[in-house]
Amino acid sequence: MVQNYKTNLKQNIRIIWSGISLMADYLAVLLAEMIAIYFSEENLRHIDLFIVIPFIYIAFIAAARTYRRIIPFWQRVESLFYSSIYSIIAVLLFFFVRASSTEHSIAFLALLWLASFICLVIMRYLLKRILDERNIFQIPLLIIGAQEEALAFVKAINSDIGMSSYKIVGLISDKIPVKGLENYPLLGDFKDIEEIIKTTGINNVLIAIPYLEQTKKQEIIHRVQPLVRNICIIPSLSAIPMGGADLETFFDEKFMLIRIRNNLARDINKLIKLIFDLIVGLLICIPVIPIIIACAIWVKMDSKGPIFYNAKRIGKNGKEFTCYKFRSMYTNSDELLEQYLAENPVAKKEWDEFQKLHDYDPRVTKAGKIMRKTSLDELPQILNVLKGEMSFVGPRPYLPREKEMMGHFYNIIISTVPGITGYWQVNGRSDVTFEGRLRMDDWYIRNWSVWIDIILLIKTIKAVFCSKGAV
Repeated sequence: MVQNYKTNLKQNIRIIWSGISLMADYLAVLLAEMIAIYFSEENLRHIDLFIVIPFIYIAFIAAARTYRRIIPFWQRVESLFYSSIYSIIAVLLFFFVRASSTEHSIAFLALLWLASFICLVIMRYLLKRILDERNIFQIPLLIIGAQEEALAFVKAINSDIGMSSYKIVGLISDKIPVKGLENYPLLGDFKDIEEIIKTTGINNVLIAIPYLEQTKKQEIIHRVQPLVRNICIIPSLSAIPMGGADLETFFDEKFMLIRIRNNLARDINKLIKLIFDLIVGLLICIPVIPIIIACAIWVKMDSKGPIFYNAKRIGKNGKEFTCYKFRSMYTNSDELLEQYLAENPVAKKEWDEFQKLHDYDPRVTKAGKIMRKTSLDELPQILNVLKGEMSFVGPRPYLPREKEMMGHFYNIIISTVPGITGYWQVNGRSDVTFEGRLRMDDWYIRNWSVWIDIILLIKTIKAVFCSKGAV
């Protein structure tokens, strides 16, 4: 029997959630103000403390449509990050217009911005976690389609706390659901769409059928739209870079234009990325020096040979450079690999596909196994970053012998400097095929933003500590 979700409470979940989120944000800003007051020993007028500053923050957060949208967690953090920046600028302007700009120091405002951003993120995370654990305010969602696109969306719901507000009530599909969707009820075929929506009272539908012909897809959208409040559509644009894309609608001609950009091809973005690398590099350079010294002694004591392995890599514009790494292999590694592959056809097949060996690599030293697992062998590449030859985040530094294998991806990959870490490293690391790494690097370059770099750095730390596939 199909459950009916048409109740006043379920119909207005988004509105209720918006109100709760707004109250949580108010408390977060209030807490941030208290923290800034405590550490700066400055005071705020009561009207500023309880009304003006919280109102400014909530206004900018609302302007970013954060209260109504269900988006991945890191996108929400990004939205709160920019909203807090705009808010603190508005607060400064407010004090200036009120002729009280000297009332509060720059240190106070900086502290207020940092505390507000952190408090907003933590408050939103805790609120979401508490509600999810109690299955409160979950939005019933019907999925039309049961192939790979629908599975990818389901995985996002199950793995991302920002998307966990959705509760999948069932599938409608003209095909047998792919593996991974078998636990969700198949409610019917495309011909049953209207009846199922009316029976369930569903108001939120995801249409994930990019494999259908355009006319059939349009027909389904037109059939669904009058019956529900919200429709999400997964289009057949998976290969197109959508980071920072602009949409324009031509009403008379009845078509939509998508304007996309190659973000790292812009000079201003290259400058921003360079400044970002220099700031991060200088901040972490001093703390990691003792670790680098310890690793150098470890490598020297573990096996014969030099401490560093200085190999040539393909850099920006195809120019080769010396990439610094701690030596993690024996000096006769090529001979050991050739002999091992000749004696192990399974390993040979794995090497041909991945250009890496996962379980056992005869070339790697004892110290090298641990350093590769934790990426400590790549610490000397900080020097490459400071020299401008590499970035903290970027495409993989490819070997000169891999140039021919890179195919048509070569030109886009050499348009920027390679990175110590990257999209490929936090999404499978060595579990990804060679072509898979190329596609990930291509996606990163075309969709680049400073925020993506920050997220990838954070995810790299998590991947290293979880030992998710050594690089």
